[in-house]
Amino acid sequence: MAETAGTFPGAHNYTFKTERLFFRPLRLDDTAAVFALRSDPNVFYWTLPQTHEDEARDWIKDRLESKSYLSFCIEELLDTEHSSHLKCEQPQVIGLCGGTKLPEIGYIFRPSVWGRGYAQEALRGFIDFYWDIFPDGHPMIPNEEDRKYLMAVTGQPDESPTAAASIAVLTKCGFEYWKEQKEADSLSPGERDIMLPVWRRWGPRFSPEFT
Repeated sequence: MAETAGTFPGAHNYTFKTERLFFRPLRLDDTAAVFALRSDPNVFYWTLPQTHEDEARDWIKDRLESKSYLSFCIEELLDTEHSSHLKCEQPQVIGLCGGTKLPEIGYIFRPSVWGRGYAQEALRGFIDFYWDIFPDGHPMIPNEEDRKYLMAVTGQPDESPTAAASIAVLTKCGFEYWKEQKEADSLSPGERDIMLPVWRRWGPRFSPEFT
């Protein structure tokens, strides 16, 4: 039987939009678009970029097979000034956003659309969508305390060229510095661990008193 997004437990049918962006579910047929994003070294500056489309397809399947993910493709709306829809028949995926493994979230965009404010718009849109749909946090997050917030991990500002911009986006969207976490350096496998900043934003029904 052919694999479709609907055959996976983590597939969803949510869509929403912001002023300039449209968010739709990640699908298996997004492999080429995802590979274009995840193979770009300008996008993946502190982890290894993908080198084959099969890696992108496996990455999509991982997200569709787990209910811990809530992944969206981002397209420009037709009536935006820079919309790629104006130049092609099919909408073009310009980025990805959502739960990387809830409550952790993240986003990436094609370098060609950097500088337009899309990252902040997308993150604000996703946050509003998420807490509107899941006011008590996503039910598939095992620990109830972890359902009370969203978190994001960035690179160190002095070690990655775009970390400062990512941190600025997070803080403008209400995230605050929480802690550092140790991760294996994928650029030097087995050689060292790196400490990465973690940022957290509480849900509307919760506050830091629950920490």
